[in-house]
Amino acid sequence: MLGQIFSELKRRNVIRVAGVYSVTAWGLFQIAKTVFETFSFPKWAAPLTLSLLAMGLPIALIISWAFERGPEGTIQRTSPSPAGAKTRLSWVDWALLGGVGLVVAISLAQVTGVLPSLSAERATVVGAKAPEKSVAVLPFANYSAAPDSEFFADGLTEEVINSLAQITDLKVAGRTSAFYFKGKNEDLREIGRRLGVAHVVEGSVRRDGDTLRVTAQLVSVKDGFHIWSKTYDRKMDDAFAIQTEIANAVAEALKTRLQGPVAQTRTTRDPAAYTLELTARAHLRRWGLEDLQAARTQFEQLIAMEPASASAYAGYAQATMLLAQNHLALDFDEAHQISDGAVAKALSLDSKSVDAWLAKAFVNRIAGLRTGQPRYVEAATAAARTAVSLDPRNAEALSTYAVLLGIGGQAQAAVDYAQRSLKVDPLNRVSQMVLARQLAQMGRLAEAAHQLRAIIGIYPDFDEAKLALGELLVRQGQLAEAEPWIKTGGGGEGRDGAAALELAHIYLNLGLPADADAVLAKVTAPAPAAAIAKVGRLGARGDYKGVLAYAEAQRAKDQDPFWSSAIMIGAIATDNIARGRKELDLMYPELFLPEPVISPNDLETPLYAAHVLLAEGDRAQARRILDRILAVTAARPGQYVPNHWRLARARSYAELGDVDHAMAELTAAKAAGWRTVFNFEDWVWLDKHPTTRALQRDPRFIRLIADLRADLARQRAELLAQRR
Repeated sequence: MLGQIFSELKRRNVIRVAGVYSVTAWGLFQIAKTVFETFSFPKWAAPLTLSLLAMGLPIALIISWAFERGPEGTIQRTSPSPAGAKTRLSWVDWALLGGVGLVVAISLAQVTGVLPSLSAERATVVGAKAPEKSVAVLPFANYSAAPDSEFFADGLTEEVINSLAQITDLKVAGRTSAFYFKGKNEDLREIGRRLGVAHVVEGSVRRDGDTLRVTAQLVSVKDGFHIWSKTYDRKMDDAFAIQTEIANAVAEALKTRLQGPVAQTRTTRDPAAYTLELTARAHLRRWGLEDLQAARTQFEQLIAMEPASASAYAGYAQATMLLAQNHLALDFDEAHQISDGAVAKALSLDSKSVDAWLAKAFVNRIAGLRTGQPRYVEAATAAARTAVSLDPRNAEALSTYAVLLGIGGQAQAAVDYAQRSLKVDPLNRVSQMVLARQLAQMGRLAEAAHQLRAIIGIYPDFDEAKLALGELLVRQGQLAEAEPWIKTGGGGEGRDGAAALELAHIYLNLGLPADADAVLAKVTAPAPAAAIAKVGRLGARGDYKGVLAYAEAQRAKDQDPFWSSAIMIGAIATDNIARGRKELDLMYPELFLPEPVISPNDLETPLYAAHVLLAEGDRAQARRILDRILAVTAARPGQYVPNHWRLARARSYAELGDVDHAMAELTAAKAAGWRTVFNFEDWVWLDKHPTTRALQRDPRFIRLIADLRADLARQRAELLAQRR
């Protein structure tokens, strides 16, 4: 009877269909499971995928049983088996039957956790290679109801990390990577694999008045064995000592000697000051508006309590500049002066403070971004280099230096330092962002986009990665695809002024001025952001007289470099060349030297300066500036030329009257994805820009602009269709 059944299954090709389908489905399942684990998909994704694939098997078998291929290629019902006919199973059939059983057994075992997946097996191998003397300190759980108690627990965790990091032969996972697992019930083996460590420290903090209870335990990642554990019941004035005791105990348990001055320095301290520092630093790490405001206030209080604390002044400087730059919540010029003073004070108190040198790098980097002056970038790079030399294993110092190397055009060196940072802090999203930005700077745009999507997969609420991905898509000419990333990254609700400006830029290029105006109208706070959004609305409408008047009124209140640029643009756009020249003389005197100083990070201002000089009849100095622009943006062997360089080169050639070279640059930019015909930096369409007058009647230029607008119209239609 059984033989007869197998014979019929063989005749109807059911066995071979089952074998081929099962092996193919198993392969697809393994690929899907690897992707799910790599990008942290929900745990139900793998079982659901297996269920869907399994549902297809009976359907395939039923079809194979019921239908066969006729002599003319038509599909017909399977004919009945001739009476007494038997078909013997070959060794191939028996192998396929065995394969079906094996595939089903392995897949079910993987889903239920009896066996790890292929990717998990690889992960185990990676985890096994972690050095024995390696540890990650997971965020201490907070069991207190007191205000700021969670920040205190986070700060204490960070202090333990810092203490352990001073052990020369101990690998300690960086803070960012460790804090990624806060509030997540992850398997310790997975944590160890992702952080490359063999041990973790877990703990909890409970505060009750001036009483503090801290529990800590050292656990082996490999088997979950508790190597060491202890509970500390102390008064709050002993809080600082606990971190050192934990670090010493962990070091001893790992048979490592704690080196350096940690155990001897700052052993007695005002508990209120220590608590304040922990909470201030925890707020500073979060970068949100309210967190930074709280951090700045707390650092200010800490300075009053401990006026000799270099780290307090450094933290105050960073919080101040972040509020001015990222949230436009403070007047930039005033914030810059305050931060500069705080950094100088910090370095005078402790010239070897890594925090102080990092703050100096941070303040100067932002000043360079806002003013476009190379001297700030040079000062920031030197400060970051000093921080790295003082602490070569400091992930923040390494990533900061990487950022500045990238700004200076040293993309490969930036990648190297970002990778060094990631060895210490593998889930550090800042270092991951540096890698993505440098890949883009090197012209590897597809890889950069993939990297940014991976970061968003790990940190779905990380707005900066969303904005960076949106900006990258804009560079590639994919404006409609970029819109939702910028929108969800803070631009849509107007909560982030910089993101709202980028979103308005997209809408204006897509021919949606009402959408752009609506987005900018939502930016009502903080006051600096609202002011910039207002001048942006005026510029988008082509109201350059309004831009000039509003910018002059704002500049009377503060000295933010943005208002000088707005005054210059408004003046030149209204043919007030003398007013534009006056502003350029005040803000950018280096452009009028016999050898003009020009940075590739700011090409817009030199182009305007050359235009003003041509209008005044000074062709010699204009030529010097334009030649210098062409020199600093010239393609070098192996170097990627970004589209904004090509556009600056095209406009320079146009001002020099070299229409053919200008068209060559524009054509190359178009081929490389340039679609932003409307330049939001000066609120004007390229075919109406004063620097392109030599091109505006050229048939080639007219056709190129028409082609670009046609593609933008297509993308606009796609975007509107998606909304419907």
